[in-house]
Order: sequence, then structure tokens, then C-alpha cells
Amino acid sequence: MALSDPAGRRRDADAARRTTAARQDTRTRRTAVSRTGTAAPTARGLRVGLLGHFGVETDGGPVRLRGDKRRAMLATLLLHAGRTVSTADLIERIWAAPPSPAARSALQVHVARLRAVLDDHCGTPLIAGADGGYRIDLDEEECDLLRFRSLVRGAAEAAYRGDPDTRADLLIRALGLWRGPVLADVASPVLHERDVAPLTEELLRAAESGFGAALARGDHERVADQIGPVAADHPEREPLIRVQMLALYRSGRPSEALRVYARTRRVLAERLGADPGRELQETFHGILRGDLDRPPRTAPVPRQRASVEGAAQGAGADRAGGPAPGARHAPVHPPEPIPLPPAPAELPAAPPALVGREEALAELDRLADPRGSAPVSVLVRGPAGAGTSALALSWAHAVAPHFPDGQVYVDLRGGDGTARDPAEVLRRLVRSLSSEPGDGGADAEESAARLRTLLARRRVLFVLDNASSTRQVRPLLPGGTGCAAVVTSRCWLTDLLVRDGLRALPVGPLPPGAAVELLRAHAGPDRCTEPVLRRLAHLTGSLPLALRMAAVWLETHPQRSAVELVRRLEGVDPARGGTPTARMAAVLRAGPEEGRHGRGEVPAAPDPPEPSVGHASYVRLSPR
Repeated sequence: MALSDPAGRRRDADAARRTTAARQDTRTRRTAVSRTGTAAPTARGLRVGLLGHFGVETDGGPVRLRGDKRRAMLATLLLHAGRTVSTADLIERIWAAPPSPAARSALQVHVARLRAVLDDHCGTPLIAGADGGYRIDLDEEECDLLRFRSLVRGAAEAAYRGDPDTRADLLIRALGLWRGPVLADVASPVLHERDVAPLTEELLRAAESGFGAALARGDHERVADQIGPVAADHPEREPLIRVQMLALYRSGRPSEALRVYARTRRVLAERLGADPGRELQETFHGILRGDLDRPPRTAPVPRQRASVEGAAQGAGADRAGGPAPGARHAPVHPPEPIPLPPAPAELPAAPPALVGREEALAELDRLADPRGSAPVSVLVRGPAGAGTSALALSWAHAVAPHFPDGQVYVDLRGGDGTARDPAEVLRRLVRSLSSEPGDGGADAEESAARLRTLLARRRVLFVLDNASSTRQVRPLLPGGTGCAAVVTSRCWLTDLLVRDGLRALPVGPLPPGAAVELLRAHAGPDRCTEPVLRRLAHLTGSLPLALRMAAVWLETHPQRSAVELVRRLEGVDPARGGTPTARMAAVLRAGPEEGRHGRGEVPAAPDPPEPSVGHASYVRLSPR
């Protein structure tokens, strides 16, 4: 073994002493107490987020970092916390170019401005100059990446001690810090290629080890719930996909496991032009047969005869004490997999972007808990035109990936405005979920039982729209714990809340500011003043449907002012406009005759609409 020269050893020792001194100096400045007894400035609750979207926070709130170049520079320094990053490396990650005198000068300007921002928020200097570069020293509790690596080291020590439970716990805690694609909001191709890619590989190895360890000790449902987002972002990672399929299968969700395999096979074919590996294929076939975790049989399996004559010859050979001459055995082939019915995806097109419904969407998400193992059904109640259907559909599209066995939509109000018969709806649902013709003569009770059987151990989302009574809804509610229903209605179906445990989400008019914004988006700046918009929002009751009808009037009457629309609404006969939506419908019908029907501006029916606006003429304006 070659020995290093004495001068080289001295240089290494000097560098190590400088690194230790710099780190100790930073810690001293951040924790030392002066002789007068006053604490030296400290980083005010500094928290750095790297394992996901980039963020720096202090006790005073988030640190606003402007400019892609400064964000890339700070992200580079934080990824290498505790080490000096050379100016050449920083320039390469910021400008994707080799260092030059101009780039070094620009880097110094960015460092000075970034220091000013950080020092103001943190109360202490963070970026320190070092030999040929810059560095940031952080404590473990200040950075999610440092905490992650500390937990992974602890897991390795637990494995060395022979403590698998502690190892699994530490790895799962470490993976809980991973919030999504690393630094996806930082614009630096070189940073992502040279720093983020190896870090992502480090995270994926920890994920495979951690979820595998948790699966080995029986945490099947926990793994199935937590591994989904990671596997969805990395569908080509076969060891991770196999762990996910095993967790889903052992949690009683084999159909979901098969869908994961189908997605992986498609991704591998598109990206790599390859089929899944042997282990993943064996896992797939084991799930199809239903014997994935069954121990292998040790008894010999009798071979099949090639034909009836061969079987007879074999029997004669057995009686004679040996095989019959010329007897041949056919190979045993595994049974052909039974194709699964396609998962229903029946949601209508997502409505346009909802305005002013952010809180309602968040509350619906909280009440239903679609990401949990047992989501909850919710009743969304609101008056006509409040947009309950649009809200339910928008939410359903957002959470559809959490219901991989299907999303079913049923309009419980017929085309003539009457309530649909529950027995008819049940038969239709059975056909949709089983891909069978179904028995048209089955009664409601029999169809409801069949529906519950089909939904057992599946995750399906139901959107039951325009419900008018409890009698309509109760037979359609899923019985499995993995399914959920969102019911929209204009009535308080209190019996469902009391007896069936549905949560309630009341939906009313939009906030005044959101209503004005919706109108302003459809009216030019010269046509509407703020008071006119507020008056128009008031006359429409701030209801989404009436507001969109007003927006349609403004768009189809470009030569008219919004003041005229306000005047027309105020002049509507109360007998024709008992509700804001009905008043707006009366104004649409009273427009000029030419081209009104061709534009879809007014209903085709000659009679005034019902206050409920139940005719299909208005469906194209807004789902509700």
C-alpha cells in the first residue's frame, strides 16, 4: 500500500483544522452567551425544507426568496450544508456555464443580497465565506434533509444490533419527511442533474428498505396507504412497485394491485421498451391466482395425460406396474387469467374553475377523508343555483386517483324533472360495476344486495346528484368501508345524517368579493364600474348559476352596458322571478328575438322556468 507524502498529510490536517474551526465559529456565534449575560443572536427558529418544494422559514414566517438564480444558489448551499461549495460549482448551477470574471462578480452580488435577506430574517449570519467558495452550517433539527439522514443512520445501527422493529420505525419516520419531487420549484438543470438525482436515488433506496421492513412485520395497510404517492411518481421502480402490490394484496385490495401492475407495464413499455422483470411478473400471477402468500406445495403433482386414450394407457400401465409403451404426458399450463371488468369512470367533464369555493372544497376534503382507509360519505346541500353539483364534480375529479376501482355518477333527477326510481338506478349500477347484462326484473332489495357484494373490498366513489329524498339515496349508499358517496341535494336529508352517518356540508352564495370577481372577468373595464358590479352581484344573490347567466348576457350583448342588465333585473315582474336565478332567466328570455335561440341565450321552451331551474336548457350554462 502506497504511503502519502508528509507535505500532503500536513495539507490535509490543515484543511481539517480550518473546517472544524469554521464550524465551531458558526456554532459559537449562534449559541454563545456574552459576558454581560445577554444571549448572542440566534437563528430564530430556522426551518429548511429541501425534500419537496423549496422553503426557508423562521419564527417570523416564511423567507421570501426572489429570483431563480438566488433560489438556485441557496438551494445548492443548503443541499451541501456543512461543506464548502466552490464558486465554480455555484456558477455552474446558477448559469449553467463555466466560471468567468463576470460570473464571479455577479455571484458576489447575489451572495451579498442573499446574506442581507437571510440575516434580517434569521438574526444571525448564515452564509460564511470559505476557501474558494461559501458554506452554510445547520443543525440537524433545522433541516429536513439532515434529519432524514440522521434517521437513516439510526436505522442502519438498529439493523446492526438485530432490532428490525426499530429499523422499520426509523425508516418510516424518515420517509415521512419526503414531501414530493425534490426541489421541483427550483429552476436549475445542472442542480437537478448533479445534486437532486443522486438525492432522489438515496430517497428511493430508503423507501424500498423502509416500506419493505414495515411490510415484513405486518403493517400492510399502513404501507398501502403511504407508498402510493412515491410509487406514482416513480412507476418504473420495480422493487418499489412490488412492495406496493404486496401491501395492496395483503390489505384485501387485489384489484388495485393489478391496476398498479398494468400501469407499470405500460410505463416500462413506453419509456424503456421493456417488460416487467421476473419477480414483478411472478407477483402479478400470484395475485391473479390468489395464492401469492401460500407456501409452495411439496407433494408431487400428477401429470395430465395427453388424451383420453393416453389416460387409459396410463391406467393400464399402473396396473401392470410400469408405464405403457408410447404413453406421453402433456405439459401442465397455468390457467388463463380471467379478465377483470374495466373500472367505471363515469364522472362528467369537470366544471370550469370554481371561484370562491376554496374553503368548501377543503372542508369537503376534510369531511370525506378520501386518502384514509375508510372514507366517509357526505351530503352537500344548497339552494338552486348554489353550484352544489359543480362543487361535488370538481372535488370528485381531484380525488379520483384515491378510488382506483371506479368513479360512478348518477343524476337522481330524470329528464322531465321527476325523481328517478331507486330500483332502476340500482340495476344500472350493478350493470356498470359487473359488466354483466343484469336481470331487468330484479327488485330493489335484490339489486341493493348485489351492489353491496360487488363493492366489497373495493374502493369506488359515488356522486349521487340532485337527490330529492332519503328513499332515493339509502339503497344506493355503498356498504364497503373503502367506498364513499357524495350526495347533492336542495333539501336537508336529515334521516341520512342521523341514521346513515353522512356528514353535512352546507353551500350558500359566493362571498361578495368572489361574485364581483366572477362578473369582472366577463365584463370589459369600460362597461362596469365597481358599484354596478356589486349591485349586479346582489341582484343575482351571489349564486354561481345566476352569476354565470349574467356573464353570458354580458358576453352575448357586447354593445350593451352592465347598467342596462341591472335595470332589466330590477324591472322583472316578481311573479316571473321569485328567485335570483328565475329573475336572470326572465331577462335572458326577454332579449332581442334575432339569434337568441341559436346562441343558446334563452330556453327553447315557451313557458317561464320553474324556480328550481330544472329544465335541461340551463345545464350547459353550469352544472348547478
